[in-house]
Amino acid sequence: MISNKMVDWILYNLPLLKTLIDDIEPSMSASVVLVPVQKNSHYDSAVEKIAIKKATLSFVVDAVKEGIRTLHPEQRKIYRMKYRAGMSYKQIECRLYMSNKTVERRVKEIRNEIRGRLEALPPSYLKEFTHFFDQVL
Repeated sequence: MISNKMVDWILYNLPLLKTLIDDIEPSMSASVVLVPVQKNSHYDSAVEKIAIKKATLSFVVDAVKEGIRTLHPEQRKIYRMKYRAGMSYKQIECRLYMSNKTVERRVKEIRNEIRGRLEALPPSYLKEFTHFFDQVL
């Protein structure tokens, strides 16, 4: 199961994660990267390895972005306030005239939606994602 801590980390750092994935480049330059369909998972080319790694990492980020897009407008507003603006529960409840319990419940709903999207991915994608960002960050 994916922890709240991991979901929060991804949501807080989503813009940075997208930038880091976009900045992945092979050691040699290539204007077009073609990934051939092969029956085995052994790739000799550095360009192929980078393209596959980038696609795998992007798949995880895309799942999170799709989860955010499917949130109810009120949940999206709370998502932006908490994870993009870094507001506390207290600040959110004052701004939106909600109780602390309601804000907590909405954040829990947001986490559950994103967790569901992540858990629907192949486990190897999440393993690659966490391994890559453990090394980079």
